[in-house]
Amino acid sequence: MTLGLKGLPTPLLFAMALLAVLGRPAVAQVEWVFGGINPPDAPVTVASEQFAAWVTERTEGRVVIRYFGGSQLGSGPEQIEAMSAGAQQGYISAGSNASKLVKEFGVVDTAFLFHDQAHFLAFQDSDMAAELQQRLIDEYGVRVLATNWFRLPRAFVTRDGFVTGPEDIAGKRARSPNLPMYYKSWELIGTIPVKTAYSEAYLAISQGLVDMTESAGEQIYTSKYYELLPYVTEAEMMYPQNSVYVAEDAWQAIGEDDRQIIREAAFEAGEFFTQLVMDRVGPWRAEMEAAGTQFAPLSDEARAEFRAMVAARVPELVADGLMPEGWWDRIQALRE
Repeated sequence: MTLGLKGLPTPLLFAMALLAVLGRPAVAQVEWVFGGINPPDAPVTVASEQFAAWVTERTEGRVVIRYFGGSQLGSGPEQIEAMSAGAQQGYISAGSNASKLVKEFGVVDTAFLFHDQAHFLAFQDSDMAAELQQRLIDEYGVRVLATNWFRLPRAFVTRDGFVTGPEDIAGKRARSPNLPMYYKSWELIGTIPVKTAYSEAYLAISQGLVDMTESAGEQIYTSKYYELLPYVTEAEMMYPQNSVYVAEDAWQAIGEDDRQIIREAAFEAGEFFTQLVMDRVGPWRAEMEAAGTQFAPLSDEARAEFRAMVAARVPELVADGLMPEGWWDRIQALRE
């Protein structure tokens, strides 16, 4: 055997030199399973797939995200619970889905709480929102990576005519996801909420199990609600956004360099998503109008009437653990 420096075998010296040239040994690949609930052509699905591709590319394969849309991994609430239980590593959908774990996250689903998009964004930047995100990590092991996936305001989508005030939806059966504040909000404005998973909503509408629904503006087209409910009242009932969630155990298991790459990719994908919505909504609306769908805004007076109905029952929200004491007033003060 040939001996080299300090009597070490030459092949060992060669291996050591090769490692020095190549740098550190290859890092083992981490594979994350992410889920969503929207159909393939929905902007959130397209953006989620782009996010997954960016992460895989920019980490040079150290973190590979496999994305499953279309509710393949279950409903939104089921997937957020699965993350907490360690069954999947990520989820991309409505920011309020976290209310399945921390009920107060549902504050953003309080009907007519926010006066406009700027008011909603002020809440997103507040210490109240930061407190909820920290609780989600501490109590359930789920981290929010990005919240800038902005959608269009939620509209009323109905069968028989536009909504001009509370009397038009009183006693109507309204589709609601299985989220506490969402369900309660429908009650507060006079409807009868019917818990229906997003993947089952179209069928429930077609079978007459529900009379109406709400929808983010861009989702009316991708969900095909307009085929069954031809009246869209632009109510601005809520100002929805999607969040990128990751399981905290998975997050802590990767290095800080890769965490930074993934943070940036999640934020960039949010900007990509928001622009995609804006680019597509015009053509989609024209197609819906050509099919007979009609659009009309809800008046400021009607919005104020709905808001007053909710404000009068804030003590119920506090008693049910859906909104912390004093938050209604604190959120209203964000407009000042």
